[in-house]
Amino acid sequence: MNNLLLINRKLILIIFFIISIFIIIFYTLKEGPFNKNLIDIKKEDYSFDIKNPKFTINGRDEEISIKAKGASFIGTNEILLEKNVIFKSNTFTLKSPQVYFNQKNQTAYSKKNTIFISKGTTINSKGFEITNKGDNINFKGKTKVVLIK
Repeated sequence: MNNLLLINRKLILIIFFIISIFIIIFYTLKEGPFNKNLIDIKKEDYSFDIKNPKFTINGRDEEISIKAKGASFIGTNEILLEKNVIFKSNTFTLKSPQVYFNQKNQTAYSKKNTIFISKGTTINSKGFEITNKGDNINFKGKTKVVLIK
């Protein structure tokens, strides 16, 4: 007599049903909405109001160009510049990861680590403040000044 026919058919159907459910769940989770690899959107791509902003402010003696990876509007005249913010003129470069900029007064400030580079001078500080339409730069917090001959 054939031993295969002696196995309980109900048991075979239950095992087959359980294996089928596991396979369906596995493929659903692998290719479903829970898989983060399928959604290839970075936070940077949607969290900014403006991507790659570039503009200039006019100081008394020179223009200062400003660029960043992104900007978000905070109020009517204030924007938050984020990710690799660079203030650059003919005489200096100022870099910070996050800067608040007032468009009306043409002032800016940051409470994040800042690097100021000019001919013969490097300044590292915990923040800065640009006032008087770009004519004054005040460094805030712990500050290190390096003078090069």
